[in-house]
Amino acid sequence: MSVGAFSQGASRRVRPERTWEAADTVIAGSAILVSIIIGVFVLLCFQGYDTTIVEAKNKAQRAANVVAEGSRWVIASAKAAVEAASRADPAAGASLDQFSDVSRHFPTGAVLGIYDASGRLIGQGSSPSAPRTIEDRDYFTALRSEEWVIGSQEELDNRHVFTVAKGLQQRGALAGVVAVFVDGSVLERLAAPQDLGKGSTISIVRADGWVVARNPPLVHATDLSGTRAMAALTSADQGSYESAASPVDGVPRLVGFKQVPDLGYIALASVSQETALAGLWYSIWVVSLLLAPIALALLVGSFLTAKSMRRNRTAQRSLASALEHNEVLFKEIHHRVKNNLQSINSLLRLHPIPPEVRAEMSKRIFAMSAVHEHIYRTSSFEDVHVREYLMTLIENIRAGADPGVQVEADLDDIVVGKDSAASLGLILNEVLSNAFKHAFAGRDDGKVRVKLKAQPDGRALLVVQDNGQGFDPSLPSKGIGQRLVEGFAAQLGGEISHAQNDGYVFTLNFEGRLEIDGKTAS
Repeated sequence: MSVGAFSQGASRRVRPERTWEAADTVIAGSAILVSIIIGVFVLLCFQGYDTTIVEAKNKAQRAANVVAEGSRWVIASAKAAVEAASRADPAAGASLDQFSDVSRHFPTGAVLGIYDASGRLIGQGSSPSAPRTIEDRDYFTALRSEEWVIGSQEELDNRHVFTVAKGLQQRGALAGVVAVFVDGSVLERLAAPQDLGKGSTISIVRADGWVVARNPPLVHATDLSGTRAMAALTSADQGSYESAASPVDGVPRLVGFKQVPDLGYIALASVSQETALAGLWYSIWVVSLLLAPIALALLVGSFLTAKSMRRNRTAQRSLASALEHNEVLFKEIHHRVKNNLQSINSLLRLHPIPPEVRAEMSKRIFAMSAVHEHIYRTSSFEDVHVREYLMTLIENIRAGADPGVQVEADLDDIVVGKDSAASLGLILNEVLSNAFKHAFAGRDDGKVRVKLKAQPDGRALLVVQDNGQGFDPSLPSKGIGQRLVEGFAAQLGGEISHAQNDGYVFTLNFEGRLEIDGKTAS
């Protein structure tokens, strides 16, 4: 294997695996929240769109009904005017007078034209502005077989008009035509109260598809037959539909319609989709302007929070690594101290020291080394739970003493500082060793009780009691044991007392506490 390949393989092996962290949860939560907000907003936009379209259709439908009623009145009035004119004598000019009496109630101007069988204007009885001939009009041809016809949009004196015409029959043949040309601006008056908005239209469409009138007016006459619009207009008596593109001008509109079957036309009203949706788009724009900074702030805030959390996490990892390193160092220190004390103990055995002195010093060294062993085994570098430590001392002292002497231990798990633990252990070592050494001289049995109890005042009480021959502490001591006990007691801030009760009773009251589940017991 080449060195480069080995390096690449090692690089792949040591690359740490990405784990999910709290910072990722913050970012994911913010992203989900922003997505929910956007989703709800989009849903509301769609609902608003549908609602707006439905409202616009309903508005167009209501307007179409109004146009149907208004146009019905206009066309019915035009028919009444035609009837009045057709009954009068054209030669005497009476027809024009009759027409004037009826047409003065029209909302817009109207022109009367009386034509002969060939479609030419008869001057007497007709309005001066009436067309000279109607022979090329579709409604003139239709009147040969029908009595009444509504003509499609046409121009008259630069105005858009539509025609209401009646054929005069004589001996089964067309003898003449009476026509009223109604100004198409009448639809403008019908449209004004509807307030349909910019781009809206109202129209009258003949049943065959020709546009009779429209506001705004058409440039040219238009036939809607065959278009989708006409199919929708003839599908029901009334209704509404959405036109993607008007067949007249291509503008998308919402159209309402109403059939007027007795007069042969359909009334229409339409609302421009752009106008209908303008309010919705404005609302969406305003809400978007409000939501965008909030969503952006939420995302930016989540990224900044995640960055801070990652920085804190990195710092925590560094601290944890340093703490773990320090813990290893502390363990190593205590382990080395323990080993050094054992080495000192081994060196003592090489020196020509009296065995009794060597044994006492070994016990003291063991008491000190046992503290360090307990500390590095439990990783408790500040406080020491002394129960296990003292039990080790008791077992060690008992192992080298008279096997006929019994030891009873009743120890609470008192907590002391690491320095106090060594002092407490040395005190117990001295007192218990003295009990084994002096209390039962000349006897084959005996009993020693060791108690360690927490006190209500936050202190602790160590009691060592034997049933031996007793001890008078006022007598001069031959060794240093008593002085050591007093010195170590002073380090503990403790008080020593001695008593005789069927033997010797040693009591040490010192600073110590009892913890339960990490809390100091009261």
